[in-house]
Amino acid sequence: MAENEVEELKRKLKHTREELDILLVNMPGGVMTYDADTGRILFVNEGLLSIFGCGEEELREHFMDSFNLFVMKEDRRRIKDLIETQIQFFDHVELNYRSLGLADDVIWISHKATLRTDEEGRRVFFCVLSDITEQKAVQDQLQATNEQLYIETERFKLIEEAIDNIEYDYDVDRDNLSVSRKDDEGVRHWKNIDGAFRGGRVFGAIHEEDLDVVRSVYLSALKNPGKGVVEYRMSYEGDAYLWYRLNYASFEGKNDRIIRMVGSAKDITDEKLEQERLRTEAERDGMTSLLNKTAMQLYCAAHLAKSDYNDCHALFMIDTDNFKSVNDTLGHGTGDDTIKFVAENIRNVFRDTDLVGRMGGDEFMVLMSHTTLEIAKDRARRLNDRIRSVVKGDGESVPISCSIGIAFFAKDGEDYDSLFRAADSALYEAKESGKDCYRIYGESVG
Repeated sequence: MAENEVEELKRKLKHTREELDILLVNMPGGVMTYDADTGRILFVNEGLLSIFGCGEEELREHFMDSFNLFVMKEDRRRIKDLIETQIQFFDHVELNYRSLGLADDVIWISHKATLRTDEEGRRVFFCVLSDITEQKAVQDQLQATNEQLYIETERFKLIEEAIDNIEYDYDVDRDNLSVSRKDDEGVRHWKNIDGAFRGGRVFGAIHEEDLDVVRSVYLSALKNPGKGVVEYRMSYEGDAYLWYRLNYASFEGKNDRIIRMVGSAKDITDEKLEQERLRTEAERDGMTSLLNKTAMQLYCAAHLAKSDYNDCHALFMIDTDNFKSVNDTLGHGTGDDTIKFVAENIRNVFRDTDLVGRMGGDEFMVLMSHTTLEIAKDRARRLNDRIRSVVKGDGESVPISCSIGIAFFAKDGEDYDSLFRAADSALYEAKESGKDCYRIYGESVG
């Protein structure tokens, strides 16, 4: 090659390098190259130094010449995984991450890089980096605004669905609950409650039987965003407990953490009272208001199923002696009055907590929980004394009494069916012994 041609090539190479230097100095953002395998920073330009407001020596010392340390600690695992995923399919990567500046300020970086192999056989990333901190702040503010708008939209949807309801707005971080209620004139008033849930003020107003349910719903709503419904009893400022149905929604913030809950609670006390009335009608004997046969069996079975083997419960089977003669001699009207008389005396002899039911006709059952042999015998003797009487009508009279059979959980039976059979067997013994007495299952009579 002629000497003049070599000189021309040198001149063009110098000119190209000058243009590249000008481009590196004036291009927006910064440039970095680093070893793809070791992470060691090979080159940085003035634009990158400008982003961090320092010289090259300070930058290299601050990040210890390592791209891994250039990325903020909290983002390193994510960025490493993203790079590995992208270079499986492409020779370039695009990332956004945080970097910690020399003044401990957080700088958001937009990172676009291409993977190349240099003349020494090293895999090198050639990166163009931009400071997007302000852009990120605007995006975060926009996201927060959108989240707030969504929450408010959902909140007012709930309000529109039930204008007369009690409205709740809970700030999770501040543990502050805003409550809105209408007064008697229809004017809505807001009240703030500090220390609402973590401070225990709300839980203190919930009926003790509903506490576990409400706590469970609250903790669940804190874990995952979503909507739900819960029913509970609550007392406002010492008033009587009322039933409420709360429709609620919880929302998470930008850090995937629940930051707010809103809800609308409807007073359903009348609805619950009606449900209780219907349930009572379905469970009660129409003549005596005692539990009917089906309800008695279900309640007894449930109570025994949850009892400990060492508990002592007494099951009484009670039969009205000579009841057929009352009906045949004095008429069914007097027979009905006799059934009511027996039922009332059974109710008075036993405790309010005991289960008392009419099993049909002139037969009754009582489950006396947490008792003793002597107490059960005492109740049986008292009942015999109370029922023993003479029923009169239309110049005729019929003596009545009651026969009682008693069996004990868990000695005589560990479930309802076995305990019922034992008590019924004891009742048969009482009848065979002349009536107007009681017998204990398995106990010999002296």
